[in-house]
Amino acid sequence: MNQPEIIKYANCWEDADVLLAAVPNIDNQRMLSIASGGDNSFSLLTKNPSSLIMVDMNLSQLHLCELKMAAFSTFSHKQLLDFLGIHPCSERQNLYISLKPKLSQAAQEFWNANLDLIQNGVLHSGKFERYFQLFRDKVLPWIHSKKRVEKLLEIKGIVQQECYYYDVWDSWRWRFLFKIFFSKTVMGRFGRTKEYLDQVDVPVGEFIFKKAEYHLILDAAQKNYFLHYIFTKRFHPELPHYLREENFETIKSQLHKIQLFQGTAQDALKQYNNFAFCNFSNIFEYMNKAQFQEFEALLQTKTSAGSVVCYWNLMVDRIFGELDERRYQAIKNDRIDKGFFYKRFVAEEVESLQSI
Repeated sequence: MNQPEIIKYANCWEDADVLLAAVPNIDNQRMLSIASGGDNSFSLLTKNPSSLIMVDMNLSQLHLCELKMAAFSTFSHKQLLDFLGIHPCSERQNLYISLKPKLSQAAQEFWNANLDLIQNGVLHSGKFERYFQLFRDKVLPWIHSKKRVEKLLEIKGIVQQECYYYDVWDSWRWRFLFKIFFSKTVMGRFGRTKEYLDQVDVPVGEFIFKKAEYHLILDAAQKNYFLHYIFTKRFHPELPHYLREENFETIKSQLHKIQLFQGTAQDALKQYNNFAFCNFSNIFEYMNKAQFQEFEALLQTKTSAGSVVCYWNLMVDRIFGELDERRYQAIKNDRIDKGFFYKRFVAEEVESLQSI
């Protein structure tokens, strides 16, 4: 088995509420989901699949998912939040010892060698989360005080939100330092894997700045737990879907349906058949056009009429319906995406072959 890389994403940075709104009635049918931090895959369990294939090339991401699964099955809801890093907790290593027997040998070896990640709260352990911490601790203080951050995120009317952004927040330091920090060069070194940006041909810092600006003038920004985490290291005013108390028992009771799979999404599609739903996260961001076309050709053989595929585009346009508009019917979704930095969320239903 391959040696694990570092954890790149300790959390999923795509909006589970938007994703779940696109899931059809698929009781007792098979799902596929990119694992990443596990969050959105766990949320999909609330839709009662027959099985859920969680796939990731990075073995450490699967060890993280396995740790979260063991925590779900072992702890109360409060203990789960304490252990993962939502609340301050000095007992995380003792809690780890209590769930350790539920981990595979490979996962135990990984976490035994990374107890500092557990002690600090695994939700803060990813490369992407550390990138945001660098912004929050080293860059943001040069732009705005904590008081101004609190004022930006406090509940107020949409007119007051927009006025505060343009009158107070939108300084030259904000524009200048934000665009530098979220540039292709800096993000490739400290945030995302450099190769993941190879297909991007737009000014990265400017693109993300415009997406942030549009969101920050909306009152929706005040309730966006992704944004709160980036600025304050706290998920507020609500938790990600999979960690909300009302979903805890359902997810806990469905964990046995998960199969962790190391490899590419293509590898998983080749090994399994008849997927009623696929969450591809934003993996197509990393594919050139020829690779995307090859992926779609494979997908045709593993889905049938009524299957739904979902994914996000960030800075690279990849849409199945543009490859074959007869085969894929776009599903409308009017929810505001808390992953405000994405260009679009795409949900498509596979059409019947008889209608083509």
